[in-house]
Amino acid sequence: MNYVSAETTEMSARRDLGGGDSTFVGVIWEPKHVAVYNARLATSEMTLEKNGFQLHRSAENALQEIDFCHQDDVVDNYYPLCEKLLMNTLMKNSFTPITCVCAFDHNVRSNDHSSVGEIKASKQLTKDVGTEHETPVPQVQKPAGIVHADYTRVSGPRRLGDLSKQPKLNDVLRPKLLSQNRSSLLDPNTVQEALDGKRRYAFINVWRSIDEENPVKDNHLACIDSQTVDKRQLRVFRIHYADRVGENYFACPASPSNDEQHSWYYYPDMTMEEALLIKQWDSEGDIADGSEHSTFAIHSAFLDPTAPKDAPPRKSIEVRCIVIWDKE
Repeated sequence: MNYVSAETTEMSARRDLGGGDSTFVGVIWEPKHVAVYNARLATSEMTLEKNGFQLHRSAENALQEIDFCHQDDVVDNYYPLCEKLLMNTLMKNSFTPITCVCAFDHNVRSNDHSSVGEIKASKQLTKDVGTEHETPVPQVQKPAGIVHADYTRVSGPRRLGDLSKQPKLNDVLRPKLLSQNRSSLLDPNTVQEALDGKRRYAFINVWRSIDEENPVKDNHLACIDSQTVDKRQLRVFRIHYADRVGENYFACPASPSNDEQHSWYYYPDMTMEEALLIKQWDSEGDIADGSEHSTFAIHSAFLDPTAPKDAPPRKSIEVRCIVIWDKE
């Protein structure tokens, strides 16, 4: 796994409008061999609340009809499925009603771009100050083989605030929102209440294989059980977009003197009928405010030494969603 050294301090990169990153600056890599356990064989089922990730199994006939390389098809037809899945899953274990679940961004990934094809940008034009222009064409991303979490103490609240404002240049929903004359995805008053601590909010990814024929055999996605992460192992990585700055956490290896090493898990042979829910930030999580909820699941793609040599390319999509609960 590609960890960073504990000596790492300032790290950054620039991200273009297609989603590609420049050379990383300031990163001191410290790769480590780790044991990655089969979560399907775990003695207890992994959950979002306790471990930061959870597997969901369901057969959605509509999945076969979606073109995952077409921005409009994903936004119009797959985003609602992700929102429904999260709402149903979270309501089973929540005593507080949920105000909204909104999907707002996604990435398509493959270790072989030719197996997926080119991403088709939205056909809708955006209007800025009276000028029409096409949305930038996103790129198929490679599996992210870096031990990381998608939000930090700073970027989690900041991203929530951004979703209550006019969409940024990189935002997938920008064409749709502007074509509908909507000023933002989320209600600013609801967002401000969440930022003021009056509502719980969480960012959660819905990760799924989009290979209709083959289970995932290599470049799996693995997650660390959030109960085995110490916040002192986190380092901030800044992402400079055209009109905003985001932050991820990169992780350092657990200290050799620490008896509690990171516990890594993955689900082998994932199919299109399964979705891995991965918490990215929880305003009421242990790292966020010291509660018993998980804050996020640090994760990474990894190469499986037991994978067959002719393993098909991994083809996947991850959709980022924001969840906001009612005021208690």
